[in-house]
Amino acid sequence: MAQFFNSRADIYDEVHTSHIDGGRESKDIVAGLLPEHTANILDLGIGTGLELEAIYVRFPDAQVTGVDMAEDMLRKLRERFPDRTIETICGSYLDMDFGAARYDAVVSVMSLHHLTPKQKRVLFERVRKSLAPGGVFLNCDYFARSRTYEIWRRGLLWLLHAVPGSVHFDIPLTARHEMNIIRSSGFHSAKAVWRERNTWVLEAG
Repeated sequence: MAQFFNSRADIYDEVHTSHIDGGRESKDIVAGLLPEHTANILDLGIGTGLELEAIYVRFPDAQVTGVDMAEDMLRKLRERFPDRTIETICGSYLDMDFGAARYDAVVSVMSLHHLTPKQKRVLFERVRKSLAPGGVFLNCDYFARSRTYEIWRRGLLWLLHAVPGSVHFDIPLTARHEMNIIRSSGFHSAKAVWRERNTWVLEAG
């Protein structure tokens, strides 16, 4: 996974936004959905930080912690925001303890579609624990158009004998399946708050 994104760091912004439903809007929409009191943000799969541009417009003093496996993507992030102090962690968020009640918001933009339902359940439990009272989890991602497509993609991954989350291979769930996992992870609510074709933003709190 890290090798894939490192090799594409210099072209990621242009190529990525031109190929996803919602384009640049899917990056900017997250900022407007954050709670008014947001001060501390954890960004999972932060990459080059496209979503932070709108976030800093609304919350210029926000403290951001970003996790990503690709060091070259984090380098591009630091180049984009040379005057910002962003805590960056190069590694897999699957292996990290985010602490308890530390963040007003946890966001992830186009990252979690590489994970299995089991991996997501564990991750979402840690995300929930990391949120301060009144905090939200915002997951902007692309989702499978049907349960059949979802199962087919996971079957292909199995045939490749690949470890989910360690290779660049998309195994999106349906939005309904994702929200069910979020709820089963201890969140009180999970709902869709924005959609452009296959790209959705899910909000949990």
